[in-house]
Amino acid sequence: MAEALAVAQVGGWAGILGTCADVDGRWQMADGGWPHRPARAPAICHLPSAICIMATLPVEGRWSVRALSEDDVRHALEFLRRDPLINVYLISRIMEERSLATQIVLVRFNGAIVLVASLATNMVLGGDPSISQELTDTAIMLISDRIISRSLSVRAIISPRHLVEALFEQLRPRLDPPTVVRLSQPVYAIKRRLDYPDLTESRFSTMRDLDKLVPACAAMHKEEVGIDPMDRDPVGYRERIRELVEKKRSVIRVVDGRIATKCEFSAITGDAAQLMGVWTDPRYRRRGLSRALLAEVCGHFFRRGKSVTLFVNDFNKPAIALYESLGFQRIGENRALIW
Repeated sequence: MAEALAVAQVGGWAGILGTCADVDGRWQMADGGWPHRPARAPAICHLPSAICIMATLPVEGRWSVRALSEDDVRHALEFLRRDPLINVYLISRIMEERSLATQIVLVRFNGAIVLVASLATNMVLGGDPSISQELTDTAIMLISDRIISRSLSVRAIISPRHLVEALFEQLRPRLDPPTVVRLSQPVYAIKRRLDYPDLTESRFSTMRDLDKLVPACAAMHKEEVGIDPMDRDPVGYRERIRELVEKKRSVIRVVDGRIATKCEFSAITGDAAQLMGVWTDPRYRRRGLSRALLAEVCGHFFRRGKSVTLFVNDFNKPAIALYESLGFQRIGENRALIW
């Protein structure tokens, strides 16, 4: 669909924004001047060749929203590396896919990046706490317009709490209520320690483990979220686990021929690895197996100069106690909405 721009008077102000391709519009009055007191009045108008926003932005200046290009990669990484442990997932995606990461978009204000967002069905946002709340909220408003105008469904939003709050406030009127809400997911990180071993009792999964690993991952997901991924999309779920194994992002410990405990890595960068899916088979709990696996996984990454991060539901007190006893320290807070 070709990019289109529309101009409309809203409460005396004029707004220009194209949302079909890259957005690069100046928000100004019809005579070309900047409004001194812009109003907040978003509304969708449907034109034959575009879906456009008729609104004025809360912050004066030149805004742009566009998909990541090869020319943007360095600037996007510099922005996200202001907080490399919180933004480990987005950094990993850009490093691995670069300009092929077509669902990653950048929001700029007067040429400077304000927000980076992965707008796949599972959405992740990265901001900078030093940027004013007003600028961040305006950037999120522009992102929400892009989400609303697309045909791709929203399956999850998992990001720093304040970014999820602001985005869902914009999307709430247009989306069904989420099936699962995790209001608080503390984010933890641990930096290098010399007393943790490399992988010894635990090992990377192989394709021979896949038939046992997929049910273990599904059991963990159902236990944590209340949704069995094998009921929703068994073929797609198995393929995602297979990809993790292929990329050496799955570690297991086998006892008596069973996967007793395991974890996966959702992201790996030059600075850090982000863990997910930490789980122990109920038959093997309270034996210290999960602690041993995590110590080995951390030791493995420490030897490669990386920190380790993860996030956990705030009500999972046993898991939090385990992570803190291993030396993980809280560095942030996520919120998760799942459909």
